[in-house]
Amino acid sequence: MTVHAVDHVGLQVADAAEAARYFCEAYGFHIEAEAGPGTGFTDGHSLVLAHGGVRLVVTSAGDPGQPGAEFVARHGDGVRDVAFSSTDVAADFARAVAAGAEAVQEPRVFEEDGAGRVVVAVIGTHEGLHHSLVQRDTPDGAFLPGRYRPLPVETSGEPAAPLLRSVDHLALCLTPGSLDTWVSFYEQALGLRHTYNESIKVGGQVMDSKVVQDETRGITFTMVEPRAEGKRGQLHDFLDNFGGPGVQHIAFGTDVITDAVRSLSERGVEFLSTPAEYYNGLAGRGIDVGVDTEVLRELSLLVDQDEWGHLIQIFTRSPYPRRTVFFELIQRVEARTFGSGNIKALYEAVERERTRAAGPDEAESPAPAMTAAR
Repeated sequence: MTVHAVDHVGLQVADAAEAARYFCEAYGFHIEAEAGPGTGFTDGHSLVLAHGGVRLVVTSAGDPGQPGAEFVARHGDGVRDVAFSSTDVAADFARAVAAGAEAVQEPRVFEEDGAGRVVVAVIGTHEGLHHSLVQRDTPDGAFLPGRYRPLPVETSGEPAAPLLRSVDHLALCLTPGSLDTWVSFYEQALGLRHTYNESIKVGGQVMDSKVVQDETRGITFTMVEPRAEGKRGQLHDFLDNFGGPGVQHIAFGTDVITDAVRSLSERGVEFLSTPAEYYNGLAGRGIDVGVDTEVLRELSLLVDQDEWGHLIQIFTRSPYPRRTVFFELIQRVEARTFGSGNIKALYEAVERERTRAAGPDEAESPAPAMTAAR
């Protein structure tokens, strides 16, 4: 297989313009291109958002009977497509379909004079998540020549320097007992490798996690399922509120996480907090990421290590009424995988937020909707 990086992440939303406004105001994205009926795009309204090395595509359906509208009715706003860069779309598509992936769209060429050439195919998982395979013969060309119209870039509201470097990883929340099936799918259909295992216990909940990556680590999926013997918790809430398995969070890689958290907090992004006692034990764990402990405590940053290096992470509060998809910031200091201490601490932060939002008497039941956190 030749897939080697995340090209973009596609979110299906109720209102593309409103979703774009949120990402621009809160995260400093800018709108790069637009598609709609006037450009031959028959599935509604779509906007390409860019920040640093991250591209998001937010799309809203134009008709209640379209698949995109059905997706939002079932799941709410959420990730519908994780697109991968490929150097040979036709071959990668053929191999994936032969390995059991759904053939959603055969390879198709998009080109326009002066705008480059892009080949796109789409495969599907057994649970409806799509993966576009994108071959850009002109890397600096248009997003999708002839289909998306480039827009003048307005950068007045953006941070002075890019805060987001990449899509570091995506986390999938899965139904109990399906973890190995998903791992096998990504190994066979896309040639990813199983690189990491972890079992997590949080407040009576038991979760199993596995990671798959490509050889360059440009593509990383962290997959988590709840064990049947554990208590109901945050993963069950996601499965109930999202209407099945899906992308639970998108992790943005950043070079200086302290600057990113401060800047995004000022823009209205809400991050989950960490108890003060967490930081009292850092010295005993022998972890030094070059950031003063008081700064870590102030910003609620979590630190950990693997055999190659260190990493610093933090989760955001979900901006969506169903409290499904949320985001993460991660800075890697040579680390290639994940640290077991951070995984548990991050999910403990989500559990505290779940209890806070639902109330102690409702924490065992599916969480009610809340307004977007801005």
